[in-house]
Amino acid sequence: MERSYFFVRHGRAVYQERGFRPADHPEGPDWPLAPIGHRQARAVAPTLASYGVERVISSGLRRARQTAAGIAEGGLPYAHAWPDLNEVEPRHLRAAPRRLRLPAPDWWSGWQMARAMRQHVRGRPPNGWRVADVERRVREVLGRLDRMGERRIAVVGHGFWILLATVALEGPLRPRWVDNCSITRVDADGRGRYRVLCFATPGAAVR
Repeated sequence: MERSYFFVRHGRAVYQERGFRPADHPEGPDWPLAPIGHRQARAVAPTLASYGVERVISSGLRRARQTAAGIAEGGLPYAHAWPDLNEVEPRHLRAAPRRLRLPAPDWWSGWQMARAMRQHVRGRPPNGWRVADVERRVREVLGRLDRMGERRIAVVGHGFWILLATVALEGPLRPRWVDNCSITRVDADGRGRYRVLCFATPGAAVR
C-alpha cells in the first residue's frame, strides 16, 4: 500500500526577521512565527489539499506547531506534536557526513553547514547527535507515520531535519536550500522502503 508524506518546513519565524542575538528574542529560543510565516502557512494549505493530505502533524516547537495549525484551518485534523521532529542542526552533529554538500541562503546557516562538514568532534557535545543517531531518528519517525491510519500526511518540521532526512534516505543532496513552507515528498511502500519524489519545492509564493 503506497503512502505519501509531505515534509513542510515551518513558515518564516521571528528569528529570521530579527537575527540570532538572544537579546532580540525576549520570548526565548522556542521562536514563534513572524506575521509573514502565518500567511505562508495558510497559503500552502491549498497545495497540500490538492495532494489529498488527510492529516497534519508537527514537531513540538512553537514555529512548527503554529504552521501546522495554519495549514489545518481548512478542516484537516491536527493533534500531534512530535519531539522527534524537532530541529537537529549541523553544529550539534558529532561527525558530519562527507556527502552533505548544500549551499545555504545566509552567512549564519552557511557557517553552520561549513562547520558541520569540516569538524569531527572527539567527545559527544551536550545534547549532540551522531549522524547515525539522526538516521535512526528519521527511520523511527517514518515507521511511526507508516503505522498511522491516514495514507497522506503533512509533516511540519525544520529545514536541517528535512535536509538530513533526505541524506539518510537518498544520499547526496540536490543543490537547493529547504526554504520556508517548501515541500519535500517522501513515498513509502508500507514495507519500510522510501523514496524522495521531490525535494524542497516551493509550496507557496508569499511575501
